[in-house]
Amino acid sequence: MPKFYRGQWFPPGTWVCLLVITLMCTACVQNLPELHPMKYASPDPGEEWKPPPDQESAPLAGERLPAIPSDLEPYASKLNLSQLVDVALRDSPATRQAWEQARAAAAEWAAARGSYYPTISGSGTFGQGKGGETGGVDTFEETLGQGSLALNYLLLDFGGRSATVEAARQALVNANWNHNQTIQDVLRDVAKAYYTLLGNKAQLRADEASLEDAEVSLQAAELQLRVGVGTIVDVYQAQASLAQVKLDLVADRGSVEISRGQLATVVGWPANTPFDVAEEPEDLPLNTISQNVEELIKLAQQKRPGLAAARAEVRQNEEELRQAESAQWPQFVASAQVSPLVAREKGMNDYTTNYFAGVQLQIPIFQGFSLTNAVRAARAELEASLSALVLQEEIVISEVWTAYYNFRTAAEQLQASDVLLASAKESFDASLTRYQSGVGDIIELLNAQSLLAEARAEQVQARTSLYTSYAELIRAIGEELPVAPADRDSVPTGNQGDAKNGEK
Repeated sequence: MPKFYRGQWFPPGTWVCLLVITLMCTACVQNLPELHPMKYASPDPGEEWKPPPDQESAPLAGERLPAIPSDLEPYASKLNLSQLVDVALRDSPATRQAWEQARAAAAEWAAARGSYYPTISGSGTFGQGKGGETGGVDTFEETLGQGSLALNYLLLDFGGRSATVEAARQALVNANWNHNQTIQDVLRDVAKAYYTLLGNKAQLRADEASLEDAEVSLQAAELQLRVGVGTIVDVYQAQASLAQVKLDLVADRGSVEISRGQLATVVGWPANTPFDVAEEPEDLPLNTISQNVEELIKLAQQKRPGLAAARAEVRQNEEELRQAESAQWPQFVASAQVSPLVAREKGMNDYTTNYFAGVQLQIPIFQGFSLTNAVRAARAELEASLSALVLQEEIVISEVWTAYYNFRTAAEQLQASDVLLASAKESFDASLTRYQSGVGDIIELLNAQSLLAEARAEQVQARTSLYTSYAELIRAIGEELPVAPADRDSVPTGNQGDAKNGEK
């Protein structure tokens, strides 16, 4: 039997349908973020947020990581600096980001120049109505169509428009200089990472040579013990020295791989990209720095892109101040409009066209003090950019000064390290001969061995510092890093295979 409710009969299935609809509505309301927003955040400060399945973080379309270009794959185990620089300029995310920002600034400048043109807009309306009096008498039916075409052109705004356009142009100049600075930064970073990797590999070879020296010292101590002129203490000391060298070798291998990953990163590749670099030539070409430090500072003040970008920002803020000041003055705007109207009622058509043309005077009488405060803000921004320019100039001078003396110091240290290494080698050979002949003791030999290892490390560090400080100096004065063009024909093209990390 159907149920009776308030004088109405409802079939049994109706109650089920009403219950289902009620539950569905309740569920929908519970999931509405505007009603329950806290459900979409972590429930507790110490609990990680767990995204729903439809919000899992997936790589974006433009997120593809670059890899070694196909034309360089045959040389992946012997890449030189010029090849790495070429790849960095193409693949570095930093240079691409700065380039796209400059392109965006160019488009914004073009958009600002659109204010020199008139604006034209159009609109249209179409409607149909039907109705009548009570009882259906005197009904009517009407069709209405209306359109309009309007033109507006700014005649005069006391310099605000030109200031806006010029500010956008200076923003473009700023972005272009920043792009140039980014390129120079990438060149510096690639060169420093490249020579750091070479230096770490050279340090690894130096410690391998020190390992051979430590093994020779241990063999000499063991021989002296066997013939009865040495002691077990000598052997233990030699073994400890050998263990220390092996420990240094472990750290050296880690440093090589770390610096390889850092070089890959500044080039624009993932740190785990398998590649290696060509060994350093005997005499790397370094342009002679003939100018003194004062001349280099003057050169940097003229050529540093970052400094030029700071000057462009000051000019941009000057124009923005001029635009803010002009907003307090009236504007003269020419406007014109044509509006055709078509109406149809009971078979009768009515056509009407309205025209309007004139000049509007727009006077900012009171804007809640916003115009005055906008001028104050623009003037403060200008003063801030002037201070930033002075600070940037001081930074440039400091960077040139520091890089210049780091370069000179590294050059002198390299010469001194060559002398130190030669003396340390002779001292070790003499101490080893004395110990083997029973005249010297193990302490003298191990001290000479340690001094030789330190001399090798000093020479490697001085040579690495020479080239990294040179790259820093070139960047500090605003020049491009001179590198020899990639001579790929000189790279061996034998069985390259897949380049593996580690020593080749």
